[in-house]
Amino acid sequence: MLRAKFVSTRSGRIGTLLFVLFALALVIPTSVPAFTIVPATPGAEITDEQPEDTTGEIAPELPAPDLPTLNAQGWSFDLDSNLNMDLSTVPTQTAVYIIRREVTTLETAEKLVESLGIDADLVEQGDSIWSASGNGNLFVSPDFIQYSSNTPVGDGELPNDNDAIAFANEFLRVSGLLPPNLGSGRVTDRSNDAKRVTVLYGPQEPGNVLSAFPGVSVTLGPDGVVLEAVKRWANIQRSDVYQLRSANEAWQQVQSNQAYIEAEIPEDEAPAGATIVGSVTFNNVSIAYTTSGPAGGDQYLQPIFVFRGRIRLEGSDTTHAIRAYVPALSNVGAPVG
Repeated sequence: MLRAKFVSTRSGRIGTLLFVLFALALVIPTSVPAFTIVPATPGAEITDEQPEDTTGEIAPELPAPDLPTLNAQGWSFDLDSNLNMDLSTVPTQTAVYIIRREVTTLETAEKLVESLGIDADLVEQGDSIWSASGNGNLFVSPDFIQYSSNTPVGDGELPNDNDAIAFANEFLRVSGLLPPNLGSGRVTDRSNDAKRVTVLYGPQEPGNVLSAFPGVSVTLGPDGVVLEAVKRWANIQRSDVYQLRSANEAWQQVQSNQAYIEAEIPEDEAPAGATIVGSVTFNNVSIAYTTSGPAGGDQYLQPIFVFRGRIRLEGSDTTHAIRAYVPALSNVGAPVG
């Protein structure tokens, strides 16, 4: 009798358990969206390995990316695009970064006045905004610092690229404007007429940030004299690893003229407002980063595909550099560009 009673009770419990499992199966989805993420791990790199979903968390939809072209010429494009590379080598996932804007304090501003040798008192211009004018000029706001020199531009020769970068590196080191996580400098602008050369710095991680923020620029004149420096920096924190849309899908957008285009075409070959007709061969695609989100809200560095190639205008034998930008994440708003 005891055995029979025990078996009966166990069967009832099994039946109840099966009923609960069946009910849960009705309300729990059996698949996850394509943008399921895994938490980022320290030292994680861009990879083409599939992520292991260990948490079941879903990444939030990010703000629209700020694409690095405004198409100031007002061109429209009618392109016949071809691809000369293997898209299977393109990564399938990468990290997204959170931007925490750096806030400059009064103490930091005072140290800058001293290290830059301005020899003047700070004048409060507003809430957390100061300026100083003496042997040079300094303007400081919570997330923006600008220094300009009073030294006249000389008549000597501009330094070459390597020397300009070395001069800029040394200036940032001794002036107190050198932030953590600063990447290598590169010359982005040179004018022999204006006697100016500009060195631009972005973050070391992630590399290949296309937007000017976060960034530091140093403008030099002849003999490496620093004329101006601008710092708009932020603390960059690795967030989550996101699954990227397929490179083939991104290429289809380029091929169907739905990408954001930046072309280096002389004005005499393509006046403002013209429709650019030509053939393009793209032979490189990479992952770069750009900002997203409003300045006063949550901001991120998110990945975009950058297709690089050469364009041959209709009726011309000359080719010009061209780039096509496509958002790399599926769960974002419409691009801003």
